[in-house]
Amino acid sequence: MLRRARILALTPNTHCFGKSCLSSNFNEDFFVKRIRRIIFVLALLTAIVSIILLLNFAAPNPTGRRYSSRVPLSTGQGSSGQIGLDGERVLADDLHLPRNDAPDQLQCICNSPTVADLKTCRVCIVSAQLTAPYRRPDFVAPNFIAEAKNAQNLYIDSRDLVQITDYAIAARALNRPLWVFTRVNTNIDPEFLRIVDTTGGGVVQYFTVAGYVDPVDQAARTGLEASSLVTVLIVLWGRIAHWKPAVRPAIPRSRDDPLQRAMNAVEHTEKFAKDSKQLQRDRLD
Repeated sequence: MLRRARILALTPNTHCFGKSCLSSNFNEDFFVKRIRRIIFVLALLTAIVSIILLLNFAAPNPTGRRYSSRVPLSTGQGSSGQIGLDGERVLADDLHLPRNDAPDQLQCICNSPTVADLKTCRVCIVSAQLTAPYRRPDFVAPNFIAEAKNAQNLYIDSRDLVQITDYAIAARALNRPLWVFTRVNTNIDPEFLRIVDTTGGGVVQYFTVAGYVDPVDQAARTGLEASSLVTVLIVLWGRIAHWKPAVRPAIPRSRDDPLQRAMNAVEHTEKFAKDSKQLQRDRLD
């Protein structure tokens, strides 16, 4: 009997016992599915955010964009007047507003309620203490004032600072924010930022230059690629988890099976020993 027990102990026991096995399998499957769903939701949210960033329409400025829709003329590609005008044209397209030099616009900020030069100023929208008789911003909208500065530098000792200061005075008088749009690589003196910020607007480094790559776009592309890869892996994971190999019917062991022969030999030996003992008892009786 001991030999038989040893032989049986060598055989693997792969059986589950009742409800404990079913409960363990259920908890494991539920846990894995929950993790898979959480990862899928996170990947989906990452993809949505990445797509929104790549569409470039949710920036906190009047254009809604982080950078211009096209590259305007830059230093060395024309005169200062041509470069400045091209920046205004790009900004007009992105703001969906007419430039303030159009005949039906010509809205000025003035030192006095009226101005003598009607060819330059059709109307004075506000009267304020300025450094010039009047100034005409590039864009005047019902709820903001905008200026395009397609320049390489905005230094404190330039005439641009005096002009922007006058615009800021008018903007505060009108209770409208002033927005100044520069190149993405313009060198800006902090004084410009301080003056424009007092109006509730801001300086936006906006006009793209040749070779410029937006860092937010880079991060968004990486996020979109990563979320796409994770989604594919999640789908494959789900299919593999539901895949079950075909169960082949058990093949009965043949008589030539070594384990079966050993078990038969043990049973034969035990039977022989039992019969021998019984025979000796019969003889004694």
